[in-house]
Amino acid sequence: MTSPLVSIIVPCYNAEEYIEACLQSVQSQDYEHWECIVINDGSKDGTITLINEFGAKDQRFHVFSQENRGLSATRNRGMEVANGEFIFFLDQDDILDKTAISTLVSAYDKNDIVVGRTATTVIVDGQINKVSHLLHPKEGNITFENNQFEVLRTAMESGLKPVAQNRLYRKDFIEANKLLFKDGLLHEDELWFFETMLVARRVKFIDAETYYYRIDNQASMTKNLSDRNLYAYIVIMQEILEKYSTIEKYRTIALWYAVYIKKIFLDFAIREKSKLSDVALADMEAALRDYYQPLENDQLLSRNNDFYYKTINKLSLQKFDIIEKYFFRNKINSLRKLMLVIKINFML
Repeated sequence: MTSPLVSIIVPCYNAEEYIEACLQSVQSQDYEHWECIVINDGSKDGTITLINEFGAKDQRFHVFSQENRGLSATRNRGMEVANGEFIFFLDQDDILDKTAISTLVSAYDKNDIVVGRTATTVIVDGQINKVSHLLHPKEGNITFENNQFEVLRTAMESGLKPVAQNRLYRKDFIEANKLLFKDGLLHEDELWFFETMLVARRVKFIDAETYYYRIDNQASMTKNLSDRNLYAYIVIMQEILEKYSTIEKYRTIALWYAVYIKKIFLDFAIREKSKLSDVALADMEAALRDYYQPLENDQLLSRNNDFYYKTINKLSLQKFDIIEKYFFRNKINSLRKLMLVIKINFML
């Protein structure tokens, strides 16, 4: 395992503005034993010409082209054709640190998943300007044996960014657990994060900056929000409950994590209310009622977060105007929030 083959999967859709810098960062890796699977997902611009140039000059770039199928289906195809012992997802507008792959491979140590630190950036004329970092464990370097779903619990306690990229996945781990992205789903990384971290036995987070995540792409999904985003979150909640809450060993974590997803999309709905239709908000109310399940009595999280998620779960049964009035984003750490909890639990 001193130099395993790493399959870097790069889905591309109308990526001509960013794809050269992205693929150059792959070509510049100080680790040489990689293949880059670049899939043109029905682009209407000059993407295919640019990626073909990389394929013509370096045989490690494997170029595929298809009718537009979306990010999930494209990533799934990338995994299907990958030859490597490891899978790594790279978004078309992002950039790798030149030591990214070597750093992650060197930290492998029989983990199912190895996660590097991701810097959020604005990139101007090739100059990388760091803004912040995506949420990472406060310890920096830590290995979770994950026997008690520690990664998902950490996400609920203090936040971890649920993205697919900047993780080194063992391919045999993905295949053994039949892991795939859900086709046609926005926010597919939210569900992928849950499903991968649910079954991974060892997950290592390292305190090394390996990935530059571009936040200045105006075509990004996060810049163009609509009802589709809200419906996607609802589907993720439904998928978690329907697939996993009926399996005894997953039941408790699935119930709690579904409430974590509720918290995310309730926050989204309140924040982006002006961009959402009344129909979508009414459908959200109906889904929250139809899929409501009380949380188990076992204390899965710290006392404050235990109380917080149970409160949010109860609040989710109310009409949206009541949810909007009483909702709060973080654990109970002030008198004002404590008063909200009392009202939600005893007066609504």
